[in-house]
Amino acid sequence: MDLLVEENLLEYPPKSWCRAYFDIVCKNPVVENNITESFNLCILEARFKPIIGMLEDIRIKVMNRLGEQEDSVMKWTSEFSPKILKLYNEYMKIAQICRVDCNGDNRYEVTEGDDRHIVNLRVKRCTCRPWDLEGISCSHTIKVLLHERINPLIEMNWYYNKEAFLLTYKHKLQPLRGENF
Repeated sequence: MDLLVEENLLEYPPKSWCRAYFDIVCKNPVVENNITESFNLCILEARFKPIIGMLEDIRIKVMNRLGEQEDSVMKWTSEFSPKILKLYNEYMKIAQICRVDCNGDNRYEVTEGDDRHIVNLRVKRCTCRPWDLEGISCSHTIKVLLHERINPLIEMNWYYNKEAFLLTYKHKLQPLRGENF
């Protein structure tokens, strides 16, 4: 069974399924299709209706969801997403046990137990890759930034900022009159 899965996977180019080849422009720590599954679950009842009824149910759900999400973001007590701050705090704990050595050229060797990573502040990269792939300061980057007396939160990608989230929910679906109109 595993061999069949491996053979099928290798039919596709690694840049379509392996994080080592992922584009670093789009910042997202999640690599899965849960959005499709969530959407299908959300419209489960509507899927069995005639097309106009189905689309109307979906429109109402999306209209309500946009408003609810915007309200949720407005309640954030920080500049960044609570989920991202939770991850950041986990990275911060790990950073406390790391050791940093500098080469004097904005490049740093960060030791975490038996593992080492190279952080380059100039190009904003760490060999562990979350900083470039996700835009989230990893534990190695945090350690280097603290070493340089720089607030690590200023290196967090803008995509996780409250302002960015609010822009996502800015465009609303407008209410409509009944089917007769």
